[in-house]
Amino acid sequence: MRRVATLLFLLQALLFSATADETAVEGTRKEVRKYTMYASVIDTEGQTVYAKGKIIIYNKEMMFSADEATYDQSRELLTLTGNVLFFYQGKLINRADRLTVDLDRERFRASDIFLKEFTSDIWIKAASLEGDNDNFIMRHASLSSCCVENPEWQIRFSKGHFHKNREYVSLWHPRFYLGGIPLLYLPWIAFPTITERRSGLLRPVIGFENSDNLLFIQPIFIAPSKSWDIQLNPQIRLNRGEGLYTTLRFADTPYSRGEVTLGAFHEHEDYAQRHNLKNSVHRGASFYYRNEALFTRYIKENLYDYKDGLFLDATTLNDIDYINLKDDRRNSVDKLVTSRLNYYISGYGDYIGAYLRYFIDTEKPSNATTLQTLPSLQYHKFSQILGLKNFYYSIDYKFKNSYREEGLGARQHEFSMPFVFTLPMLDQMLNFSISENLYYSRVNYTDGNDSTPNATYFSNYHRFSLTSDLMKRYGDTLHNLQLEMAVTLPSAHHKKGYFADFIPFNLQRKSYYLKANNYLYDQNGVNFLIDRFTQYYYTKKEDERYNEAENEIIYRYSENLTLRNALIYSYAYHKLKKIQSGINYRDDYNSVRIDHTYYNAPDETKIDYISADMSRRLDRRYLLKGGIDYDFDNSFTKEWRLGLQMKKKCWSYEVRYRESVTPSLTSGGTESVRTRGIYLLVTFAHIGGVAYKYIKDETNTQPATVPSADTFPVSRRAGFQ
Repeated sequence: MRRVATLLFLLQALLFSATADETAVEGTRKEVRKYTMYASVIDTEGQTVYAKGKIIIYNKEMMFSADEATYDQSRELLTLTGNVLFFYQGKLINRADRLTVDLDRERFRASDIFLKEFTSDIWIKAASLEGDNDNFIMRHASLSSCCVENPEWQIRFSKGHFHKNREYVSLWHPRFYLGGIPLLYLPWIAFPTITERRSGLLRPVIGFENSDNLLFIQPIFIAPSKSWDIQLNPQIRLNRGEGLYTTLRFADTPYSRGEVTLGAFHEHEDYAQRHNLKNSVHRGASFYYRNEALFTRYIKENLYDYKDGLFLDATTLNDIDYINLKDDRRNSVDKLVTSRLNYYISGYGDYIGAYLRYFIDTEKPSNATTLQTLPSLQYHKFSQILGLKNFYYSIDYKFKNSYREEGLGARQHEFSMPFVFTLPMLDQMLNFSISENLYYSRVNYTDGNDSTPNATYFSNYHRFSLTSDLMKRYGDTLHNLQLEMAVTLPSAHHKKGYFADFIPFNLQRKSYYLKANNYLYDQNGVNFLIDRFTQYYYTKKEDERYNEAENEIIYRYSENLTLRNALIYSYAYHKLKKIQSGINYRDDYNSVRIDHTYYNAPDETKIDYISADMSRRLDRRYLLKGGIDYDFDNSFTKEWRLGLQMKKKCWSYEVRYRESVTPSLTSGGTESVRTRGIYLLVTFAHIGGVAYKYIKDETNTQPATVPSADTFPVSRRAGFQ
């Protein structure tokens, strides 16, 4: 709709903002205050100038043409009649039967007018158009971006009002037509003419859940300032309850942004009892903030190398349904709600970080036994030259406070310092390095009664590595081979005290390491083959001799077809533990993506899953799309989808049907949610679009354990929308 406002802005600017031309009367040429007029015949009678035949009126940027023109010099009134055309920079944007311009009062009136915004094909036809420097009024008009003679869609309205100072357009009695069929009527509609945020109503959400439960969410947007705004999301779930979520978004500096959300939902008493919900009121709050220059923007220019950043994502709630009910797109599958606070500052080879993690286990009646990280600190010294050429060192120190109100906690200090000597060999074809690595860790347990002995661990290990990065051409093919072989030899070590299972230690074992990367390039520099392989080998009998072998290959057969495979072989289980394969194909008419994941290891969740998306272009306008996600291990279709897309120059639409099954964690237990939905998206070129979706949820309570977030990842919104 802003294209319509652009068109009216252009007309207003050209009619009333042109500068005067100082040309005097000379034959068939006459100065008309702000314009210069040419005509076959120009007559003057008193204060009135008459012109006929091949009339051209112009200034520096625009030009009129008409059959007849009259200019009343006393009233400064210019009237054009008969095939009135209006050109801007050589392009037609206006056609009218009659145009009257009052140059003194800066008003105009036109009848049977046609306007066109030539950069977007938006056009308006109106029986009359009148206006001044502040307002335009159109009557009995229609607009579209399709063919003028027989538009495939158009909006007809009885009256349109363009408010320049208030920066919006109002339309009375708009009717939307698809072809010649009226589809939608509204008594009134208004929209802004600028891209800045404006207060008003956002698109509502209407849907169905649980067979007969009507859902209605009406977002209200309030934008009192350029640097912050508020969005209210009142919602009604007809047979369940009512709620309100309020979000404050802000940008306090050019380097930062954030948002605060407060929400609550009140369940109907009968619904809470029927579904055995833990709470009848679900409430919570969340705070997101990101600042990419918290303190360093104040540092003097000579310390420009320093940079810092702050990240905060925190949530508090009384149960998981605070997240589930926030909007219509989210179902939580992870019982742990994680809050994070990260801060770092780095510069001149130093890095300092501070991190906090707070977990809320929504399945526990109390959070007292949940292990928290409050806080974790880190200092890192990047590699520095140590006196001699090719001799480097680095330092890393970590402190982690693992805390809980009830149960064993720990404070761990970790210190590591590698010393590395590198030596290029064979004209830099090989690079040999030796490192001496020192590691120390101390753990002080905090269980309230000092009954758990503290732990200390010291180790020293040597590491020898040989790397090579070679390239050679074979005809039109360029081969790049990257090799690394390394040996780790533990030396002195000392271990004392109790080692809790939640405390990480850098326990090095004697091992051999091999990594090989192969890259092939064609004559155009396209990397058509990638192969990466890694393997560890351990020498101690009490260890598994071979660690898991990993290999990844990506083969670009042509510009249309790409194949990929990644696998992990477990020597302990004597089988392939994980296989991921995929194929991508795309040409002018077809698109295919197929991905398969297989994972099988003892005491871990088995995964045997395929996901596929396909599309077929039926012709230059229509595209058929479909997809399926199938779980072979559980023998059920997780989701399937089918849609049709049509795209023309002036409008497009897409209709999709989707059916899916997802696990959901609620305050009453674990549920399996089957969702069926129809999605319709219609876009009108340069005007906007409308989306509609009908969703029906069927919820079944399941006694199963809630899957982990690794099995069913949940994406969380962060930052501005």
